Amino acid sequence: MTGANKTAADYVIVGAGAAGPVLAARLSENPDVTVVLLEAGGENTDDRGRMQGAFFLLWGGEADWGYTTTAQPGLNGRQVYVPRGRVMGGSTAINVGAWLRGTEADYDGWAALLGDKGWAFENALRVFRQVENTDRGPSEWRGSGGPVAMADLPAATSLADTLLDGFTEAGYGPRGDVDAETPYAADRYQTIFPEGYRQTIADAYLGEDVRSRPNLTIVTGAFARRVVFDGTRATGVVYRKDGRDQEVSAAREVVLSAGAINTPQLLMLSGVGPAGHLREHGIDVVADVPGVGENLQDHLFAPVRGLARPGVEGSCPARTDDAALAEWRAGRTGPAAYWQQNGVGFVATEPGLPGPDFELMFQYNPDLGDGTLFTGEDVESRSGYTIAAILLQPRSRGTVRLASADPDDHPVIDPGYLSHPEDLATFVRGLRASHKITQSPSLAPYTEQVHPPVDASDEVYEKLVRDDATTAFHPVGTARMGDASDLLAVTDPQLRVRGVQGLRIADASVFPTIIRGHTMAPTVFVAERAAELLRTAE
Repeated sequence: MTGANKTAADYVIVGAGAAGPVLAARLSENPDVTVVLLEAGGENTDDRGRMQGAFFLLWGGEADWGYTTTAQPGLNGRQVYVPRGRVMGGSTAINVGAWLRGTEADYDGWAALLGDKGWAFENALRVFRQVENTDRGPSEWRGSGGPVAMADLPAATSLADTLLDGFTEAGYGPRGDVDAETPYAADRYQTIFPEGYRQTIADAYLGEDVRSRPNLTIVTGAFARRVVFDGTRATGVVYRKDGRDQEVSAAREVVLSAGAINTPQLLMLSGVGPAGHLREHGIDVVADVPGVGENLQDHLFAPVRGLARPGVEGSCPARTDDAALAEWRAGRTGPAAYWQQNGVGFVATEPGLPGPDFELMFQYNPDLGDGTLFTGEDVESRSGYTIAAILLQPRSRGTVRLASADPDDHPVIDPGYLSHPEDLATFVRGLRASHKITQSPSLAPYTEQVHPPVDASDEVYEKLVRDDATTAFHPVGTARMGDASDLLAVTDPQLRVRGVQGLRIADASVFPTIIRGHTMAPTVFVAERAAELLRTAE
């Protein structure tokens, strides 16, 4: 615990992931207000999460909520693992760390839906330039000197660049910065690993100078159980720490920044949500807000795989054994210092789309699947690559629901993957776009075999998606913003929760629609915007 053991503050923030640290830092800049930040996990002390190539070793441990979806009919009944950070830094402590902001169309689409230009791309770009610290800036499109330090992904092999060359040879766009003027480019994208060491959003915003502020209290190991209401006004939060329930009151506002899974869960546990569902679990209804837990959106991806001719080198197999971890600890080098999914390109598979409908992620190692996809000698020792096609604008929607009124019970997560029939047909186009890259001249030595075959039918691609597609870990939208006409909106454009007072949300759950990119950067934007709105209200 940092700071004094306070029982009251002006602002209480729940969750220290990609949003909570931003809010805590910005609001506590005003010495006349007090801020408490609650985080269910502990401090981020496991150095494996600092390694670009080993972060996933934290999945399933103390730093991960360890969620799993319901069985998904669209994925042949498979359940999908959903790692979510339970640690200072949240999922920014256990993810790939990609700073992929999304497109102009995303933010302008939000602004049009909300009737609020504060969410438009012009404002988002202003914030991104303010918070970024990258050698790609300062420029019209990029910032430098901000709190969020980032760097290009390092590469262990030239095959990383060959894959980007394949993208350009396929006619999809030049080499460039996908977070700049156009996303239609091939990029060694940037991550929050400056000098080979992860800097979470909590690291970026909550340095020692900020943590030492007398008006900021950070409580770790503080599992929020419910928001406290006086009538319909939020007045505080009950949390459990060291086996004992405690309450911190909020004189001004409570802000939920617990993410697209935990925020709707906490709302419902607190009596804010679909009234019928709450009553089923014996929860008193504070406000009937039917959109809580609705509108779950996520990115799925599916692979196209290439296998090199015998004797062609280029891949660099991933390793996270003790020797690899020791090498990183000695000098931040070796297999644990690299993330093999090393490049990205965005494509539109039909003319006239407002933005890309697929993100293609390039991995300089082959994904051999179940071992039966390729034939020939020494398949397991050959080089190769994988192109993962991410469906950026899924039409399918899912839900987050309570399993019970017990906060310790994991919520019921049903993303509804491929529940909209158009998503599967769209996926086929994306995989064919990936296939086009496999036939590029630069990749010829690495493409003796390709799976699926070049002449595969739509049915083969559809089977691949149902068998192999999985999450890109981008759940959003479960407490979406909306204007007065949106009956399923949970917050207004000022992030205020409908039907109650003194309660806002600032995290990925408020996204009205999913971004054509990754979720960390836009969540930081949401948090910065929330801080501006709260300061204006003071």
